[in-house]
Amino acid sequence: MLKRIWPFIFIFLFFSCAVWLQVSLIFAWPSFFNQINLVLIVLIFTLFFFDFYSALQAIIVSGFWLDLYSFNFFGFYLIIFFLTILLADWILRSWLTNRSLYSFLLLIILSTLSYNLIINTFWYFYSGNLVGFFLWQVDFWRAVLWQIAWGALAALLMFNLVGFVARRFQPFFLKKQ
Repeated sequence: MLKRIWPFIFIFLFFSCAVWLQVSLIFAWPSFFNQINLVLIVLIFTLFFFDFYSALQAIIVSGFWLDLYSFNFFGFYLIIFFLTILLADWILRSWLTNRSLYSFLLLIILSTLSYNLIINTFWYFYSGNLVGFFLWQVDFWRAVLWQIAWGALAALLMFNLVGFVARRFQPFFLKKQ
């Protein structure tokens, strides 16, 4: 029984700490540092290195805590993360054929872009402020580019750390003949 509960307890504690860091620390940092989307990066990491079921458990924990801290309707972040991970899982299954660094980088980049498109579309229609569409605003694209840059840096660090710890993800080199 404890073997079945322990992974969920670990996911609950780990993602609760990730949300706590995101809400209390990263959001308070100046300018481009506050564009680090730690929760999304760790969710994509969970999907890439573990499985969809673990990512769903992480979505429930992360979405619950972020929904408690946000001023949006309850379930806002649950829906956003679910749609993002669903799209990322589809990309992982249909487009990416292996578990390489390049696949992880592409998954982080596409997931960050889709997350920002989904969340800003929801905010655009939910807020009722239909004055300017977010795709035409420079601040939107600047934030997306910073999030992609931070996500790519995190992907490089995490993939190399996992490659160092686990021998399953070793580089593959072709021999010339």
